[in-house]
Amino acid sequence: MPSFAKLGAVAYHACFGIMVIALTNATPAAETPKAAPLVPIVSFLSHWDHHWYIWLSGDPVYEAVEVMASDRGAQGPLVWAFFTERAPPKHQAYYYNDPAVAAARGGTFTPIKFVMSGRDGAPRGVTVGFDDSKGRAVAIDVAMDANAELSTKGAGLTNQIGHSEARLLLVFFRERAAYASNSSVAIDGVDVSKPRNGYGFPAPFPTAYSSNIYVGGLPFGALDVSFKDAGHPGAVANFKPGAEPGVFEAHGGELRLVAADDGKLVAYQQRDRTKNHVMEIKFDPPVPSAWQLVSLENRSNFRISLDQFENLLSGEVRLRRDAGSVTLDWYFDEPAWARARLLRTSAVVDDNAVSHLEVKPIRRE
Repeated sequence: MPSFAKLGAVAYHACFGIMVIALTNATPAAETPKAAPLVPIVSFLSHWDHHWYIWLSGDPVYEAVEVMASDRGAQGPLVWAFFTERAPPKHQAYYYNDPAVAAARGGTFTPIKFVMSGRDGAPRGVTVGFDDSKGRAVAIDVAMDANAELSTKGAGLTNQIGHSEARLLLVFFRERAAYASNSSVAIDGVDVSKPRNGYGFPAPFPTAYSSNIYVGGLPFGALDVSFKDAGHPGAVANFKPGAEPGVFEAHGGELRLVAADDGKLVAYQQRDRTKNHVMEIKFDPPVPSAWQLVSLENRSNFRISLDQFENLLSGEVRLRRDAGSVTLDWYFDEPAWARARLLRTSAVVDDNAVSHLEVKPIRRE
């Protein structure tokens, strides 16, 4: 299962839709609008057309390998293959067939042989081949039964199961899936997808193919914010009023804040780099802006959706302001596996708006 690679100071993370821009010649900016809504969280989102997951019962280092692919027309598919380590904190090794994407996402570029079998709208098999960072030949083969059908069984929102949980809360969703009839993963000619030589780690479920995949989440890291027309040096998210009343946008519309007439935040939206898909956090009641918050605790219910797949995660956010800072504590109620997670957003307030925020996990009391 995928994880957030890294949140750098000056980089473009195409996979997760996070753009970090250094503004070196910023001009004096106008006063921050008083109605600027609260920026509550740091997020990312990417979308993939195809996904294969294979457990590695015979590998002592890696517990699983995954392959994702997105159709890009005449350019050919973007392919992402990655291994997840068995030992916590379950680091991952990423490989891409596009050098620019690999550089942007903190992965390794390598030519990847990629051939799908099957037809559109049905489960797809795949053959993948590449050399890993140690120069070892990796060969992945997944075959689907001719009568296999895609269904929602085994799909949906997936438990993070510890993958990179020290770095993010993962929102990983697959619309439909099917189990494979046969699969193998050979590293230097040795099939590590089967038990071997004393290695017999369990495989919780069979090799699976999925379609319509969302990789999103809430990474632990910092973000600088500006609501001033020209931004400021080092600004990461420079929000400007959108075409719709009450909407503020950054990164060309990849980030959107939707506010009520009084400036309270109704929804936070993160789009993928194509802007065809959105992860949305809705608040009920709407969250007060920084200048509306008081020292007493404010509470709001939140629900996280992906496109038409609504209310995948839900809980309560508790907010309080202390002079020049705002704290938001995120308590998750659903799904059950997220209840042990508690996130904290610590925001610096400058001129009635958030200018910097940091997200990190904390222990639940």
